[in-house]
Amino acid sequence: MYSLRDFDPAEVPYEELAELIGYSRNYGFPGQLVLEGDKARSVIKGLRITTRTVLEQLGIEKLPVGGPLPVQRAELEQQHTPVVSFERAAATTLCRREEQPLVMEFCATLAVTAERFRSPVGLCDIFIQGFDSVESIEAKSRTEHAYVREALSQLLDCAPHSPRPVDRLAVPLPDSPDERELQLLHRYGVHCIHRVSPGVFWRVPAPDDRPHLMKRLWTES
Repeated sequence: MYSLRDFDPAEVPYEELAELIGYSRNYGFPGQLVLEGDKARSVIKGLRITTRTVLEQLGIEKLPVGGPLPVQRAELEQQHTPVVSFERAAATTLCRREEQPLVMEFCATLAVTAERFRSPVGLCDIFIQGFDSVESIEAKSRTEHAYVREALSQLLDCAPHSPRPVDRLAVPLPDSPDERELQLLHRYGVHCIHRVSPGVFWRVPAPDDRPHLMKRLWTES
């Protein structure tokens, strides 16, 4: 019996997972597989997973508080049926983890080693330290307004906690965004990087004056 504190649905190709564990690509996975030690660490590192335990140790997440939950008032249930039954057809649900492949594909185009940094507000997707510049990057799997706005807020939230003052902020996207989303990023001095073909990305920089105006806000903690 296993008790889970939390989980996120995700799609990871069996072939990719098998390679991370050290198995052959055509390994036939059983219904349940428990990994320990080096195999578990290899998968966590390869899929860029940060466990909640690690976040708690760093003080980013709070430890669960014991004791009973607070009492909440609610209306009495009006349903008087004592038993409810239903049938569920067998099915496989896939939730594609699009941001992680996008991050790995983009990082493969870089001439320098990409990193991440942890802060009291979370982890950045990509952190690039060059000789004369520092860039913090937050990738998103879709180009709709809500996704771009979320990436922008995450960048602005994490930037003041950067190990070195950032010079640029950027958002990689799987496709070219609409003009409204592009202008939203540029308004706050954030570059847009979108995928044009496999392994090829195009950077649309913010107007030169915007990063200069915003840099003080990026670097103030």
